[in-house]
Amino acid sequence: MKAFFTILKFALLAALLIGLAFGYIFFRVWQKNERPTIESNSWDKEQILLGHDATLRVSITAPWHREITRPTPFAHPEFLAPVPGEATIKKGSLNLKGKRTWELRVPFVATDTKSLKGLTATFPLKTPKRISPNSVTLTLPPLSIVTPDEIPENPHNPEAFLTEEKPKEKPKKNSEEKAETKRWYWVLAALLLIPAIIYLLRRTGVLKTTPPWEKALSKLDQLDPTTQPVTFYSKLTDILKQYTSERFSVRGRSKTSAEFIQILRNHPQIPKDNLDDLSSFANLADAVKFADHTPNDTEAQTSLDLIRSFVTATTPEPNTDTSDV
Repeated sequence: MKAFFTILKFALLAALLIGLAFGYIFFRVWQKNERPTIESNSWDKEQILLGHDATLRVSITAPWHREITRPTPFAHPEFLAPVPGEATIKKGSLNLKGKRTWELRVPFVATDTKSLKGLTATFPLKTPKRISPNSVTLTLPPLSIVTPDEIPENPHNPEAFLTEEKPKEKPKKNSEEKAETKRWYWVLAALLLIPAIIYLLRRTGVLKTTPPWEKALSKLDQLDPTTQPVTFYSKLTDILKQYTSERFSVRGRSKTSAEFIQILRNHPQIPKDNLDDLSSFANLADAVKFADHTPNDTEAQTSLDLIRSFVTATTPEPNTDTSDV
């Protein structure tokens, strides 16, 4: 059971660290408030007849807090009109950098054979709370518009120009979106594998941790019985509580020393030999910390030796597996 809680602790720690890292990245993206960038824009055809349509394909990368409100531009050349109700917008998933890709497909009908050189189209963005552009403008790529053999009777009505029916296409995931999805799978897999790897390394002895009895004895060696009594007994009881917490999974940090000793008495795996002496120590420690009792010259050293003896007596024999204790 102890091994399970250890793995759970590492998993939660890893999740917390990853969450903090992503939180910082997303905060920095919000703080910079960068403009959306045009990754690519192209026509699905190089040439169309006057009165026919071509689809503009646009890929825009924007920070996570900026959104494109609709796929149709509110500014465009007069002779190149968007087909009503045909434009589509696809909101991509967030990547690890705190940005997402928007895919736009906008059919335009040509009503004149003018050149598109230097002309632009502007798409609306959701108005942010901070001062920031509320639109994104792109330069239209080249498109050759040629005159057909027969001119429509009403060339100024774009809807009358739609002489071809386009097949309905099923939306497809682009390669970038698939790559983002795979990255999130890898992050999830890492969250699951890291604790398992740590557990296996510990079980095989590759990854070694300091046993609780060694940590306790090391801290006891650093204590000076001649220091201020309240400080000394506070540190001494803390060492005892931390040791029993790690060694026997005893939870009693918020208890008084006397209450803590009573918890030890009820624990089935703790030997009872030293508990009577520990009870006297607990009463003395509480008196020093809470009743302004001043111990004599020998009581502090006796208390230190008592806790050291308890740790030594409960130290497992070499080659004894205590991971599930």
